[in-house]
Amino acid sequence: MATSYPAVKVIIVPGPSISEQEWWPQVHALVNGAYEFKDLSMFPPTWYRLNLDPIKGAKGLAAELGNEGHLAVAFDHAQQPIACGGMLPFRGEKWIQSAFEKKSDAEIANGARPATVLPSDWETCCWCVGPSARGQGLSRRILQEVIDFLKPRGAQRLYSNYVMAETGDFWPKLGFVSVPGAGGMLPKGWQKNPAEEGLRADIHFGLGVLAL
Repeated sequence: MATSYPAVKVIIVPGPSISEQEWWPQVHALVNGAYEFKDLSMFPPTWYRLNLDPIKGAKGLAAELGNEGHLAVAFDHAQQPIACGGMLPFRGEKWIQSAFEKKSDAEIANGARPATVLPSDWETCCWCVGPSARGQGLSRRILQEVIDFLKPRGAQRLYSNYVMAETGDFWPKLGFVSVPGAGGMLPKGWQKNPAEEGLRADIHFGLGVLAL
């Protein structure tokens, strides 16, 4: 896939190592800044993609990526992170529903694959481009880097769970095909932890898949 942002450099690191990277504080700020523009009719303003503490945020993302997951980070000519995308073994078509009914994110990410999921199946995680760097092909560039990384490791399919009301058309533009009947829902009032306001509406997730 061609990119219109030729100055970008992309590196890929194991998920468990992100807290050790010198650029992690910048990536932490990048992720929360990119996800900040959320639909407040659904998400409370107190919710962020990562914990506001960079150390806790790194721990949370590393747990989500799991022991086999990786994070791809794009840097501009000034060596500042401007986009990122994670990859991890596929958690199954209904993992969102099952994760919050039975297990935590970390348990799902680090546990065994569902019996119906093949080792050749992977999924995306924490995909974002900084607001000032959007519209320049960075998502496609990172996607190609992820594909080039995964295919030699036997990957055949890459999945993406997404909030349908917010990013429903983003993944199809990247070539992902909707999986009918897959995805999940977080119900109104669901809380990430007891100290936070719950969801203001039901959040419906879709699932797309890209053949590699």
